[in-house]
Amino acid sequence: MLMRGTTLADSQGRGLGGGSIRSRIYRMRRLFIPMLTLILACTGSRLYYLRTELPNLEGSLDQAVAPGPWMHENVPIVVSDTASVPDDLVLPTLRALMTLPGAADACDTNTGYPRPDAAEYCVAIYRTPEDWRVSWPIRDLTGERSSCKPPFGGVEDADFGRDLPVFGFAHNHPCATLMSSPDLVAFPELKTGEGFWVVVSYATSPSGRLARDSQGQLIPAWAWLATGHKDEPRFYRWNPAGEVFRWSEDTKSWEFQAICQPQSSGMFGTRAFSPRCSPELKW
Repeated sequence: MLMRGTTLADSQGRGLGGGSIRSRIYRMRRLFIPMLTLILACTGSRLYYLRTELPNLEGSLDQAVAPGPWMHENVPIVVSDTASVPDDLVLPTLRALMTLPGAADACDTNTGYPRPDAAEYCVAIYRTPEDWRVSWPIRDLTGERSSCKPPFGGVEDADFGRDLPVFGFAHNHPCATLMSSPDLVAFPELKTGEGFWVVVSYATSPSGRLARDSQGQLIPAWAWLATGHKDEPRFYRWNPAGEVFRWSEDTKSWEFQAICQPQSSGMFGTRAFSPRCSPELKW
């Protein structure tokens, strides 16, 4: 039987049984996690992390390492053998992001810009040897109107440590806007032999350990966005090819919307422009 705070994503998911020492230790940890989640919920001591609180790979501020898993009563740890990220983890994560302070309905109706209390939060979705998890949300300390930066340095999991494969990042938009050009290119990074950090199109750990399915094929990375309003949220996802999908509550599936490409300028960079989509991406 699965403990509180876990879900079985499909009929092929693995149980937590087994007689090995590792399995018994794992079950004990799983008993502790829901208890700690309840304690945190009661004390209200932690909702997110600030980037300044986190360690960085090689001292690079762009390579923040997020702690995991997120101790949120509505965000489960999902046990599944599927190669792709289970929606049983993604959807609760996106809904939970919308409840964080300033994450939704934080737009100035007069100017159309985010209010001073508006905030974006980023999480990493990753896989351990046992299950699927999500990192704690990161909110930048400087400038709440600034977009959050994903934890490109990966995750330090409470049970399995670092160098776990990251399958993509999820974040929110407090002004109910669609994805931006920079959003379309925010995927996992790894360090090349020449010492440069580069974005890759596949699930990977920062050390360059690429995730593969049961056939040995590389697993594409994804990005997710929680936007809209608290009483009418909209969830999107896209891959490095720019194929954008929206979650439909009616069909309980991701429905294709458009193919979008970032627009850039040599002077202002990608932030100056919205993506170019075909067909045009509408609400």
